[in-house]
Amino acid sequence: MESIKSYMRENFKIMIKILAGNFFLKYIISFVGAAYVFLVFYTSSLKSHDRKIINELFKNNENFIYAFWHDQLLMCPFSWMNKSSIFVLISNHRDGDIISKLISFLGFKSIRGSTSKPKKNKNNNSLSAARKIIKSLNNGNSIGIAPDGPRGPRHIVSEGIIQIAKISGKKIIPVSLGFKSKWTINTWDKFIVPRIFNTINIHWGNPIIIKDMGNERYQEILTAELNKLTEASNYFGAKNKI
Repeated sequence: MESIKSYMRENFKIMIKILAGNFFLKYIISFVGAAYVFLVFYTSSLKSHDRKIINELFKNNENFIYAFWHDQLLMCPFSWMNKSSIFVLISNHRDGDIISKLISFLGFKSIRGSTSKPKKNKNNNSLSAARKIIKSLNNGNSIGIAPDGPRGPRHIVSEGIIQIAKISGKKIIPVSLGFKSKWTINTWDKFIVPRIFNTINIHWGNPIIIKDMGNERYQEILTAELNKLTEASNYFGAKNKI
């Protein structure tokens, strides 16, 4: 039985790779995905916690770096709910093409690339993306980054987001979304697809300002904060015992 499941999983991955390589199919998948995200949003109950943190920044016209775990990316645009400009960092992988087009249907722009190890391999995609992000931040835009993307380790903050915050001087605002009912895809990040008619918790954390401590220490701080918010957003009250 286990060998059958393994066979089906491998064939599913192959099918996804084939679909991801077709422009027309990617467009259709993105459109259907965006329609489903809207359906989840409009049929679900949203509960916001500490939104005053982000509202204060909006009030002061202050842009920032918006940090969230990669598995929550699908619904994260709906935590924004503001006219202020934000770009979302999306990987250059083929599945990133789908996500990038999907969020464009939701009204968001993307920067393609990765922030992993932006100081190394100076001709690579990471440095190019980092430059675009810093330029966008300097132009007054906010940037959404999943600091454990694009390929993990899951729920571990990479150095890139810390380095970008240090160079740009911008605050990092952590956010987490929890879903009472969801599917979890068998990917490296256990990507979340929430069900319709849901209850969605959104928790914002206090701004993290990068100063004089080493990057590793700030990575630990942001990791701990995002995990704390994730735990809080996934709490929907004690279950009744029979």
